[in-house]
Amino acid sequence: MYTERHNKAGRILLNAIYNGANGGDICMADVGSQQRCEDDGAPYVGLNHVPANMLPPQADPGTEEHARWLRTKKPDIMLCNMQGHSQADIERHKILIVELKTCQDMRPTDQMTAARQQHEELVERLVERGYQRDNIKIYPILLGVSGTIYAARTICTLEQLGVQRDAALSRARKLHTLMVQKLHSVVTTRRHLEHRATPG
Repeated sequence: MYTERHNKAGRILLNAIYNGANGGDICMADVGSQQRCEDDGAPYVGLNHVPANMLPPQADPGTEEHARWLRTKKPDIMLCNMQGHSQADIERHKILIVELKTCQDMRPTDQMTAARQQHEELVERLVERGYQRDNIKIYPILLGVSGTIYAARTICTLEQLGVQRDAALSRARKLHTLMVQKLHSVVTTRRHLEHRATPG
């Protein structure tokens, strides 16, 4: 329930970024299956984790620990902008890490901090690989659980990611509608589970 709400919101964001100025730079997106993407009119990137060639060589790439890292440390969406440079000239590449977080409507700060902390290890691995720290940016996008859209943390962030203002506003309305619609389902399910857990 929560995962699909998150992924559906991620597909709305992915579609906006894909149709913006930086759409060609998307290198991975963890927003659900190909069928789900097609159903929602979003592009299917085909890779739901950080590309292996963007990370430093691993001593034991086949281990469960490495597999766990790939599963848990991946962002929702990542872009790599080479700006006309060669693949080998990685110190000039710009990497944009997009992380979607749902937060309490009146308390967005905690999730903003969590989004940045979540990818500190990924940033360190990218730097170890040769990318410049100053060229790696984390873009948290916040959604209030009851549908609140934050101008600075949703609309303006989409603009920074290359989405035109009108398109950013349109996607923000879709995100608001999604969160409001899903709220009823979340509350109903939670109440049902609480009722089942109550003795007698």
